[in-house]
Amino acid sequence: MSKKPDIAGLTKKEKKEYLKEYRQGQEKKAGLTATLVKVIIGLVIIAVVGGIGYLIATSDPESSSKYLLGEEIPELGASHVSQGERVTTYNSNPPTSGPHWGSPAECKIYNEEVPDESVLHSLEHGAVWVTYKNKDDVNLADSLSSLVEQNPGKIILSPRAANDSEIALASWGRLLTLEEFDESQISEFVKSNRNNSPEPFAQC
Repeated sequence: MSKKPDIAGLTKKEKKEYLKEYRQGQEKKAGLTATLVKVIIGLVIIAVVGGIGYLIATSDPESSSKYLLGEEIPELGASHVSQGERVTTYNSNPPTSGPHWGSPAECKIYNEEVPDESVLHSLEHGAVWVTYKNKDDVNLADSLSSLVEQNPGKIILSPRAANDSEIALASWGRLLTLEEFDESQISEFVKSNRNNSPEPFAQC
């Protein structure tokens, strides 16, 4: 705090004018100090926000992918082949990306197998494909159907005899295989991987 000025030798009028100027000076200093504090706070906020933005922009994409359920499968592109042409160069079973037909499969529950090349186009649009190996496993089919109905939207359920596992879930570039029904894992895969695709706003 500033030392109060010595005005003992001044007249009453001079004292009044001096004190008035003194108070104005003190108020001006206080105003400048407050402004300076605001500027410093603003600069700190800008620096913090900029730092967070930099960390997000430069973060390793693989570090965020580990929070998605399932195995990450290298993408094979999204080129189209003639309708009805079969593709044998996929890098996972079931496939999660690669050449496919121009018409996507409708997102719904199927009782019969659906061509991989058709479903892949749906995956490109953000769908999740739930498959089961044994078409005659009625109990499993019913459990999966019930779960799919609880997660409406871009999701396809169908039997697929070519599966390596009893249950397989595929989204674009991602695969989860299970040997028995696991409601929590299946639901989490659907929620975390649905619309995680090249064309998430396209219809299925």
